[in-house]
Amino acid sequence: MKKKTLISFVLLAIIGTSVVFAQEPTLDKLNLSTMGSGANAAYEAKATNKDISGAVVIPGSYNGRPVNRIPSWGFQNVLNITSVTIHEGVSIIGQSAFGGCKALTSVTIPASMTRIENYAFSLDVNAVTSVTFNGSDIKFGARPFPGDLDVAYQAGGAGTYTRPSVSSNNWTKQGGGFTLNGTWTRADGMQISISDNGQNITITGNKPNNGGRLNDTYTKR
Repeated sequence: MKKKTLISFVLLAIIGTSVVFAQEPTLDKLNLSTMGSGANAAYEAKATNKDISGAVVIPGSYNGRPVNRIPSWGFQNVLNITSVTIHEGVSIIGQSAFGGCKALTSVTIPASMTRIENYAFSLDVNAVTSVTFNGSDIKFGARPFPGDLDVAYQAGGAGTYTRPSVSSNNWTKQGGGFTLNGTWTRADGMQISISDNGQNITITGNKPNNGGRLNDTYTKR
């Protein structure tokens, strides 16, 4: 019994360690530059160079200071990164930050994210087929995602969205949670109505706690 227990413990330790390491920041792939000074000092994270590859994990803090943004063009045309996981704390992804990353297939975005700028992922040229949003109150630039992923997110809120191929704009939320026609309540309490007339998609709704209204129209491409 003791031998089995010991083996189980060792296996658990190995598995647990693997999970932890899988989420450790890939600091060798990141250039963490300071912004501001004194008590307001923070970091922004960008690629060390165009030759980095594989998975990229961006921390929410470094050396006791927050990492709060990925700057515009920070990873643009880094051709061989395959996934990006952003830790809690990062709040802004700049314009075209991951544009042209042709091997990038999956992205995980933290609940701390407050803004994603135009063409942040340029999904018309990237290989992204899975995006996980861990929050439901992100503000987008005018053109955050070619196709309808921005529409799906605003309708469906937090969750993982996938599409069958890079040529498809048909994003589906895993487990369901939104449709392109109808009225329902989002997970964060927002009342949503969606209308798809074949050319345009209109989303309207009342934000919870008197937070104002949502009223956006998107032209399908």
